[in-house]
Amino acid sequence: MNAAAAQDAPREPTATYQAWVDTHTDRLADAAREGTRLATLRGAVFIGILAFLVVADVLTGAGSVAGLLGATVFAALFLVLVVRHRRARARVRRHEVLRSLAVEGLLRLARDWDGLESILPLAETREVPGMQEHPYAADLHVDGHASLARLAGPVTSESGRRMLRRWFLEGAEPTTVELRREAAAELAPELEFRMELACRGRLAGSVDPEGLDALIAWAGRPAVFLADAPTRAAGWALPILTVTLGVLQFIGVLPALWLVPLVGHFLLLRRVARRLDGDLSHLARGAPALRSWGPKLRLVESARWNAAFLRDVASRLDVSGEAAHRRLERLGRLVDVVESRRNLFYHPVNALLLLDIHLGVALDRWRADSGDHVEAWLEALGDTEAVSALACLAHDHPDWTFPEVLETSEQTGAVLHARGLGHPLLEPRACVRNDVEIGPPGTFLLITGSNMSGKSTLLRAIGANVVLAGAGGPACAEALELPRVRLHTSMTVVDSLEDGVSRFMAELLRVRLIVGAAREAPDGAPPVLYLLDELLQGTNTAERRVAAQAILRHLLDAGAIGALTTHDLTLHEAADLASRVRAWHFRESVEASGGKTRLDFDYRLRSGLATTRNALKLLEAVGLGPDRSTETAIE
Repeated sequence: MNAAAAQDAPREPTATYQAWVDTHTDRLADAAREGTRLATLRGAVFIGILAFLVVADVLTGAGSVAGLLGATVFAALFLVLVVRHRRARARVRRHEVLRSLAVEGLLRLARDWDGLESILPLAETREVPGMQEHPYAADLHVDGHASLARLAGPVTSESGRRMLRRWFLEGAEPTTVELRREAAAELAPELEFRMELACRGRLAGSVDPEGLDALIAWAGRPAVFLADAPTRAAGWALPILTVTLGVLQFIGVLPALWLVPLVGHFLLLRRVARRLDGDLSHLARGAPALRSWGPKLRLVESARWNAAFLRDVASRLDVSGEAAHRRLERLGRLVDVVESRRNLFYHPVNALLLLDIHLGVALDRWRADSGDHVEAWLEALGDTEAVSALACLAHDHPDWTFPEVLETSEQTGAVLHARGLGHPLLEPRACVRNDVEIGPPGTFLLITGSNMSGKSTLLRAIGANVVLAGAGGPACAEALELPRVRLHTSMTVVDSLEDGVSRFMAELLRVRLIVGAAREAPDGAPPVLYLLDELLQGTNTAERRVAAQAILRHLLDAGAIGALTTHDLTLHEAADLASRVRAWHFRESVEASGGKTRLDFDYRLRSGLATTRNALKLLEAVGLGPDRSTETAIE
């Protein structure tokens, strides 16, 4: 099966990726063999050149002429082979990248996070600071190892990674979600396009984020030379005058008067350098980013789509009828000149012709025509890569669904309905799905169950799918309908020795932020959706119950919706909470055989409170069980 045939099997992503691996493994081998053959021919032709040169040196007359002619012909053939060998090596690299992208697809499907991490480029695994402070990013594994960002597929540019991260961290309004999901659905079967987009990014190499920012800053700077008419005029007049006087001296008409304007050259270049060097340093730092854009923008501009989101991207890449990649190619040629300023041959030519002034003017003209569009181009490319990542999720998981995100109103209420909801980061064969309903305001979902039964995983499944829905991507569910919400979680709160904050206080501070977000929301803001795992574990049972009930009252009164897990089966028994609770639980089965205890979990959500406990059984399973008298006392 070739790559085109693989695209025709979107319902079998594993087979599709394996077909890509096989296809590009074969093509890689063919390209490598061709490269070896051309390298051998190059060596033979080079030896032929040397042989003909020896003949030309040894022989005289017609023999010498024949030797030189043969050396010339072989030299031309050598240049042709150099070009062909370079192209063969480029094909080798291209097929290596395409094969690697398909292998990454297989690793994502298998949830082999360590294997995926080991073959991704370093730039695509860079840790993002500040995730612990975000309302839900750390708890729900939005970025980093074994995260939603890794699952979403290859995003090769820094602008794309920033855009996808923003989509995951800032849930969009329903109209924006609808535009993104329409685009993702259209791109999902376009495996060839998505692979090619990622391949071009990988071939361009990694880009320093600071270099990217430097390029954007350079594009937004005011022109240095366009407003300085005297300098521009001198840039033309002085070289013409100097060369003319030099020619007149050479033919004996005048003495060496050309030295006088040449002094002006050096004075002018010295003044120009102070303005130009800082400006060009920003541009030079952004040169790798610039080179990585062109091939991807050319691909994006050549495609034709039906989705409004993708058509809008195309419109942002067209400036007065000229494609963005052509404008960037012109800037790329100027950047080549900028980088040639480090060449020793540049300086004498610059001293004579004042190249720095002409270079500065050319860059200013480009910036005046296109500088205001650079950030928009970068954003358009980021949008394309981010929506392509969401499309990759849809392609890789054909049993997932695109959620319906609704504006909250008195008619629709604020209720999350999920059928067949699972955790997107779990391997599909191990993922148990459940039906879940959260809301309306004034109610809360209480999940109980013994250790390891699936409570925390369910909360994370809810949260991760809300993140995907808010980004415009597919969710791991048979059906999912939810209001636009502001998501907040408290799951993996840790203490801080450096700041002198205990775990209990750290969790209180986290919960205070959640309550504050719910109570102090501006008019028209969507409701808070809270997910609280084992609330206030860092204190004793009696105080924890009273404190947790107080927190629940604050959230309920503020109109928030949400779910929490607990081992406390009496948490909801206060009179004002009992009528507002929606209680569900997980349970397990215990089997004792041959002196060993085995616990089986089915991870199925059931109505009501938990009826089983397993802490002592788990102790027994690891050989630390209490004696029978203690166990009887506990009972």
